Amino acid sequence: MKIAIYARYSTDSQDVTSIAGQVANCEALAGANGWTVAERYSDAAISGTDDSRPDYQRLLADYEALRFDGIIVDETSRLTRRPGELPRLLELLAFRNQFLVDCKGFDSRQETAGLLASIYGGIDSLELRKIKERTHRGLRERHRGGFSAGGKTYGYDTVPADADDPDSKKCLVIVDEQAAIVVEIFERYAAGESPRAICDDLNRRKVPSPGSTWKRTKRRTRGWTQSAIVGTASQFTGILRREMYVGRRVWNRRRSKKVPGTSKRVFEIRPESEWEITTHPELRIIDDLLWQKVQARLRAARDGAHPNNLRPRGRPSRYLLSGLMRCGECGGHYVVQDTRAYGCSSRINGGKHLCGNSLRVKRQVAETVLLAKVKESLLGDDVIAYVRAQFEVALRTVEAGLDPDKLRRRIADLDDKLARVADAIETVGINATLTERLRTLQAEKQQAEDELVAATAARPQLDIRALVPECVARWRQLVENIEDLAKHPEATTQDIETARNHLHALLGPIVLRPQNGVLWAHPTAKAKGLVEARPLPKIVVAGAGFEPATFGL
Repeated sequence: MKIAIYARYSTDSQDVTSIAGQVANCEALAGANGWTVAERYSDAAISGTDDSRPDYQRLLADYEALRFDGIIVDETSRLTRRPGELPRLLELLAFRNQFLVDCKGFDSRQETAGLLASIYGGIDSLELRKIKERTHRGLRERHRGGFSAGGKTYGYDTVPADADDPDSKKCLVIVDEQAAIVVEIFERYAAGESPRAICDDLNRRKVPSPGSTWKRTKRRTRGWTQSAIVGTASQFTGILRREMYVGRRVWNRRRSKKVPGTSKRVFEIRPESEWEITTHPELRIIDDLLWQKVQARLRAARDGAHPNNLRPRGRPSRYLLSGLMRCGECGGHYVVQDTRAYGCSSRINGGKHLCGNSLRVKRQVAETVLLAKVKESLLGDDVIAYVRAQFEVALRTVEAGLDPDKLRRRIADLDDKLARVADAIETVGINATLTERLRTLQAEKQQAEDELVAATAARPQLDIRALVPECVARWRQLVENIEDLAKHPEATTQDIETARNHLHALLGPIVLRPQNGVLWAHPTAKAKGLVEARPLPKIVVAGAGFEPATFGL
């Protein structure tokens, strides 16, 4: 029997040997049962609530391909901590006659496994909520005590409140060199200078930008950009909007929410009644008169802004190639500059002293050239054969789902699960976890009963031989018109985002290198999927836009 091992730890501060210890425990369990370890998977320093973990996704793909019979983890929380994910995985494993065991005694083949999985999920959810509440309470106490509550603001640094104890709470202090730059930015903006011109001059003088000395795992930019100076009014970001510079500290203005199944976070502004504001004259850098002049100009700029420039930050772009192409000179993204052409974001937002690459690429031509090779790959004979096979599998799955006998067995299985939950409630009493599990099972049973009524009333006969060619024809149509996805009346931003992610997987980042007034586009080694079998050739791109005639040279 072939087994896969999965291990994970959550944060950078945890011991990296945790992976080795988990794997050793799993190998011992496999050896005791006479199982063969087919593959080992591990993710380091990633939360168990993030489903996008690289090796976790590889594990899911491999078990779907039936590469092994079961999965061993040190404990189920190593596999996932996202509420609802463990029961879902157990159902999929059971459907494929696979199983999950951990080194603490959990075995998905046992009758109580589903109930235990729901309880574990409830415990994980409760623990995550408690951690969040404890952290928030601790930060509130620090703010009210006049100490740093986290985060960084250009112009300030943190030092221990007790000079003899480096681990004591931190206090904010002014950094004179940075404070002088803050004053300069405020004065130049109040005098009418544009944020881009200010950035260009700061980059020319090689003034260290905000974050350039901060500890970050991923550096967003190497110099000054307009967003660092102006930011956004809705999120109170940007140097010119920081009330800290007039000695006002505002805490609890924003809340962060994690996008389900990922480590990404989005921010939203809390009601003003929840903000906590304290005054700190010792931290003032800007006088009130200068502050008011700057805020008046910011309001005027916002009121007179073109509607196209008011798109909220973080909202997905409607352009397929956004974020796919990178500048070979500075590493910045090529972004849509005026809906007609892509340009280097560093050059656009930071000026010529941040990036000397001024070459732009017409959007229509860029999409035509890059997507032509994608279309060629996706319409190849081998890919069409794969698509045909997948449609056949999907149609047979639909047909099988209409089988009345299968639905009756499903309803009987749900009745058994409902009975076990009822027994658990009678034994341990009612609680939120069991109530939610009961509600979920009742909804699943109702759905299965509705499907049974429909299946017994008039069971449709699927002619797979007739439907598959229609599906394949639809596939060809979608591929041939992929660049028109954004124009489709039913296309959502999520559809475009999904398509863009798939294109990124196929092509990898495309690096655009300027040379003698011409951009040379190079696919990188990170391209996956079909590109591994059909590497993209070097693409010559003219300064005014891609030159389709030279594709492949």
